[in-house]
Amino acid sequence: MPAQEPADERCDYIPVPPIGYDDEGYPVEDTVPQSQRHVEQLMDWHAALRDWCVRQGLGEVFSDLLMPYRQGQRNKVLAPDLMVALRAERLEERLSYKLWEQPTPEFALESLSNSTWKGDVQAKKRLYRRLGVREYWLFDATGKRIPERLRGYRLRPAAATGGLGVYGLVRENRAGRHPSEVLGLELCVRDGQLRFYDRSSGELLPTIPEMHARAREADAERVRGNRERAARQAAGQRIAELEAQLRAFRQSD
Repeated sequence: MPAQEPADERCDYIPVPPIGYDDEGYPVEDTVPQSQRHVEQLMDWHAALRDWCVRQGLGEVFSDLLMPYRQGQRNKVLAPDLMVALRAERLEERLSYKLWEQPTPEFALESLSNSTWKGDVQAKKRLYRRLGVREYWLFDATGKRIPERLRGYRLRPAAATGGLGVYGLVRENRAGRHPSEVLGLELCVRDGQLRFYDRSSGELLPTIPEMHARAREADAERVRGNRERAARQAAGQRIAELEAQLRAFRQSD
C-alpha cells in the first residue's frame, strides 16, 4: 500500500492535457497558458542569472522546467518559474529535473498570477520547505496579493530534534533590497519589475534589452576605435611622406 500522502502535498501543480512524457512516463511539458508579460520576465530573469552563474562558476539556472519530486508518483510535479541548482551538472538538453536523480535546487522563484497565486503562497511554500529548498521567493507585479510585491523565505535549520527546517522571512536591508545568501545577490523591485543587484559591481544585472543595448554600444565603440586607429595610421603615413619629401628637397638644394 502506498505511503500516506503528506497534507502539504495535496494541492500541487497538476499537469493540464495535452502534455508530453518521457520514456518513464513522467511529464516533461507544461501546457499551462502564460501571458506575454510573464514569458518576457522569465526570459529576463533566466538570462540575467544564467550569465551571472556562468561568470561565477556556479551550477545551473532553469525556467519553467518540470520537476518531478516523488519517484513512482507521476502526478507529483512542480514547475518553478525560476530555479537555481548550484550543484547541478550542466547539460545541453534536459527534459525534466527529477529530484531523486538531481540535487535539490537551492533557489526557487514564483511569479504570482490570478490562476496560481493561492498555490504559490500556500501549498508550494510548504512543499518547497519540505523538499529542502533553501530560499523561496514570491513576486507579485501587481501588488494585489503581496502588497510589498517581493517576499522571500530562507530555510532555517530545525532544532536538534531532527525535524524539518522552517522558513523565515528575508528582511530588507538598509538599501531596500532583499539579500539572497544562495546567489550572493540582492533582489529588489525597480519600475515594477523584479531585478537582481550585484553588490560587488554596484549594478543591476542587465535585462535582455539592456544586454542588447550594451552589445550595440560595444560594437559602436569598436567601430569608432577602428576608425580612429585608421585615421591615426593614415595621418602618420602622410606625415612620413611629407618628411621624406622635405628631406629630398633639402638634399637637392
